[in-house]
Parts: sequence; C-alpha cells; structure tokens
Amino acid sequence: MMTISLKEFTSLFKSIRSIIIISIIFGITLGSAKLINTFQAELAQFDLGSNAYAAGLMLIIIIASPLFVSSLSHNVINEELTSRTIRFIATKISRNRIVTGKFIGILLFWGLCLFLALLLTIPFSKTFPLSEFFQSIVFISYFIGLTILLSTIIHKPSLSILTGIALALAFPILGLWSMFSDHFFLKVFSYLTPYFYFSKEQELYSFFVLVFPIIFLAVSLMIMRKRDL
Repeated sequence: MMTISLKEFTSLFKSIRSIIIISIIFGITLGSAKLINTFQAELAQFDLGSNAYAAGLMLIIIIASPLFVSSLSHNVINEELTSRTIRFIATKISRNRIVTGKFIGILLFWGLCLFLALLLTIPFSKTFPLSEFFQSIVFISYFIGLTILLSTIIHKPSLSILTGIALALAFPILGLWSMFSDHFFLKVFSYLTPYFYFSKEQELYSFFVLVFPIIFLAVSLMIMRKRDL
C-alpha cells in the first residue's frame, strides 16, 4: 500500500497543474503574511493573534481547495480502470489497499504543500500555526475523499473532471451561503459540508469533518470490491 501511496504522492508533483497550484498557494500565503505584517499595528486593535498570518492560506483552502483537489485527482481511480492498468496492480495488492493507498498519497501531497506554505509565515509570526495546519488538513481531506468517490463511481475521466469542477464551484458557494441563510434545504445541505463545522467558534467542531472522508472512502471501497475489472 505504501508503494501505491508513494507513487501517487510523487506523480502529483510532476504535472504543470500541480506546480501552478502550489505557486498560487505559496504566493497568496506569503503575500497575506507580508500584508498583515505591514499593517500589524492597525490589526492589533482587533485583537488578532499570530494565527492571522495563516489567514490567506485558510481562505484559499476554504474557497479553492475543492477545485484544486478535483483538477489534480479527478481521474485517480477511473484512469486506472480505463487503461486497464489496475488489473496488473490488483494481482499484487488488494483493491482496498489500492484505493486507500491513493487516498494516503494524495493526502501526503497536500499535507506537505500546506506545511511548506505555513513555514513561509514563520518569519512574520515567529511561530508555526499548528492548529491552522491540522484544520487545513482536515478540511482538504473531505474533498480528497469526495474526489476519490466520484472517480470510483464515474467511469470516464472526461466526465469526472466536469462533475468535479461543477461540484468544486457549487460547494463553496452553497456551503458559505448556507451559513447566512435560513432556507431549510440549504441548512440541511450545510450539515453535509465542512463549511458548517468550520464556522463554529470551537475548533473541536472542525475535526468532526473527518467522519466524511472516512465515509467516502468506505463507499469507494465497497464499490471497488463489486466492480468487474
């Protein structure tokens, strides 16, 4: 399984899209830290702590991570099925380990990217925002699990990228909208997204989001067990 994880982890660094996305994340994080450092005196009156330096990264993760994850990993499963390469892999390792290994590999990729991005804030904040790091990991794991589930359900990579982009645009809009709306269906929808839990003051609520990628992964594993390769 670790071989699958390592292969997925390294392959994500080889695409142009990955380099562009990493550059955007690093640029916004560093730019936000510099901006906050410039207006530190003005922001101090609002009682903002060192976690304010990670605000740029948190903002881009909340808004753009669905699109980032989907654009890089929409075909993580169905590409293997379409090319039939999964037949050769499945003879050496179980389907459960293939799917789980890919999930871990993608999570490690984003974990490293987020870790390096937050390191850029240390010269300004003089500390590493550990809480924001773990919250970012939890948030992005939701969409990693969802992307793997979509790639398992949808057979064609061309269709999974369209579906992924549509959901990546809809989730932030509806998720953030539901936080300020009293509409019944939006409220129900909000419970199924990470935005509701991250809007709570207590940080403990945000870690409840971990339940969703576990569910997404479990459903993906059930589908893969029944699929004819």
